[in-house]
Amino acid sequence: MERIDNLLEKYVESINKCDTELAREIWDKEGSVSFIYPRGRAYGFEDIKENFYLGVMDKHFSKRSLKLKDIMTKYYGNTAFLEFSWDFYATQKDTNEEIHTQGRETQFIVLRDDGWKLSNIHYSQEP
Repeated sequence: MERIDNLLEKYVESINKCDTELAREIWDKEGSVSFIYPRGRAYGFEDIKENFYLGVMDKHFSKRSLKLKDIMTKYYGNTAFLEFSWDFYATQKDTNEEIHTQGRETQFIVLRDDGWKLSNIHYSQEP
């Protein structure tokens, strides 16, 4: 069975490479999923793919490097709640400018037969 740290590694890789096929593997297929981020909300994997991965990560950044830190996990049977901080380094497509942002993120994940899957993500940038 896949461990939570493997899920997080794949999540980071899906962001850094803007890999929507890898993203499809890590999001839950049985329940409703959602992603809340500073530029909007997405419901269902196809919406997350189109609006977050392609509409934000691919559209605005030519390079992406997400780094997670201070990860806390709380288990509730076949579900878990993750909380962590992150650093995001990227190159903007339109200006070639290097940027660095910091934020916080919570994830609600569920345990399925094939391992842990993302169900809900909510993140915000540090003030």
